[in-house]
Amino acid sequence: MVTRAVMLLVLTTTILIASCGGGSGSSSNSGSIGGGSVADQVAACEATLPQLQTAGLASNAASVIVDSGPCAYGVPFGSPAGTAPFVFILGTANAPYTSVTICMPGTGGTGSCQTIDHVLVDTGSAGLRLMASVLNSNVTLPAVSVNGVPLFECAQFADGYAWGAVRSADITIGGPNNNGELAKSMNIEVIGDPSAGTAPTVCSNTGAAENDVASFGANGVLGIGLFVNDCATNATCPVLANPLYYGCPTANNCSAVATPSANQVANPVASFVSTDFQGIMLDLPAITSATGDENVYGSLVFGLDSQANNAIPSPASANVYVADAWGDLQSSITSASPYAQSGLTCVNSFLDSGSNGIFLPSSVIPTLPTDANGWFIPNSTESMTAVITGATGVLNLANNTNYPANASPSINLSIANADTSLFPANGGNNTAFNNLGGSSSGGGSCVGPPSGSETSANSTAGIDWGLPFFYGRPVYVGNEFASVSFNGTTYATPFWAF
Repeated sequence: MVTRAVMLLVLTTTILIASCGGGSGSSSNSGSIGGGSVADQVAACEATLPQLQTAGLASNAASVIVDSGPCAYGVPFGSPAGTAPFVFILGTANAPYTSVTICMPGTGGTGSCQTIDHVLVDTGSAGLRLMASVLNSNVTLPAVSVNGVPLFECAQFADGYAWGAVRSADITIGGPNNNGELAKSMNIEVIGDPSAGTAPTVCSNTGAAENDVASFGANGVLGIGLFVNDCATNATCPVLANPLYYGCPTANNCSAVATPSANQVANPVASFVSTDFQGIMLDLPAITSATGDENVYGSLVFGLDSQANNAIPSPASANVYVADAWGDLQSSITSASPYAQSGLTCVNSFLDSGSNGIFLPSSVIPTLPTDANGWFIPNSTESMTAVITGATGVLNLANNTNYPANASPSINLSIANADTSLFPANGGNNTAFNNLGGSSSGGGSCVGPPSGSETSANSTAGIDWGLPFFYGRPVYVGNEFASVSFNGTTYATPFWAF
């Protein structure tokens, strides 16, 4: 398993990849693929994967699958030293994937195009990032520049980094033919782009390179979270201590550069040409087994209150929870537990479909045992209750008062033993678990009230409500362009609703 937790404010994706090991279906599938080029072997492997369910989709909806992930060429996590690279199915857990089509910019999604499968659906980041290795040679996307110099990006994670070129593309997604929604001339990151050369030392010093499918856990990531840009909306991204953007006139000749808003990688939903730009709704079914299910399907619906299929339910069945400037809200464990510290409020908490577990900081659950990879392994399933509350002090500019910090009903939370109950179940083939949890990779610091008191060092160290939280409840994400009326209040600020 590989932990991936973005340290930057606007990128909060966390992935732990559960390698199924030698006895998994993925290993046997990959073992049967041989001969031809690596590309031919990957294509043959991809042909064995389950397909998205696109028949009858509305134009503003995309199919989502939680399966074992894409095929990759490399060495599976946990392999013995000296293992030669080969083609294999990744064997991911709790990773929701969809497909995205990219086209030459300015063509309206009708020029030279390619559909990329197994792109991670991530409500905790902003922008589309794709692996260069999965792009066809006939899709040559133009470079994005700052002051005439090609722009590159270093996305920094808790255990590594992704280095790539910023390029422009038309993006289409949704509908039966993946052309239901269109975002024109969007800035995306192409990770591992051949033109990128070697990452600058300040970037590579953040950890291991995650510049290919095998190390990244997906063919790409679709960041459709709270924020419009991946650094600063309507403002220049400054040169940070660990810079995000670089200008590189030639490969291996890069300098950190302040990047205007128009040049940054951006959330494509906020730029849809339709009226469905305010946010998204991710709808996944409940998990039916205590040991997980295999290949779970759901839907990703674009827009909020713009069509009949994306209306936020009435206050009787849902509520709105505003986020602070960090993209965080408050949450706390409320039940008595031999492991948990009841009543401790973490204002640096967030909802993130790109995190494949419920991740708890050590200050909240200090004695729950973990394995070597950080997964919780209680002797028996641990049941708890929790409450999520909106951030405090978020100003409503319409009336110069603060938005209400709404509190959720009690949330039932359970954590099972990942190593003995979950990963081995169904021959190791289950992919979706509602009771998978681990220790927060952002650290052990649960920042207490008031909201907004977190720093860049601990903004991802609160309670990370990953994909297990999303099963069995539609979750709505309102981005910075949202303006949605709910229970007498118009929310023109980033929020979640469930």
